[in-house]
Amino acid sequence: MDEIEAIRDKTDALTWSAIDSVRKIGNIGAHMEKDINVIVDVGPNEAQLLIELIELLVKDWYVAKRDREERLKNIVAVSHAKDAAKTGPKP
Repeated sequence: MDEIEAIRDKTDALTWSAIDSVRKIGNIGAHMEKDINVIVDVGPNEAQLLIELIELLVKDWYVAKRDREERLKNIVAVSHAKDAAKTGPKP
């Protein structure tokens, strides 16, 4: 729980709500209820939503970040090349 709470202030409210919801749903399977006769099913569609959240976070936090960095580096490299072309070759 502490690990999940550690990212709370690093995400927007909707993302945090989704992450916390996954935690709560996961707790249904991980921790027995006081009444062991209470069974709360997690359906295939719900499981798919949880998987999609993980895929979304990986895409947003890692893939998009890498793509953004590459694009920005390319812009900087073009700028440096243009600057070098303006000054011409050094004797």
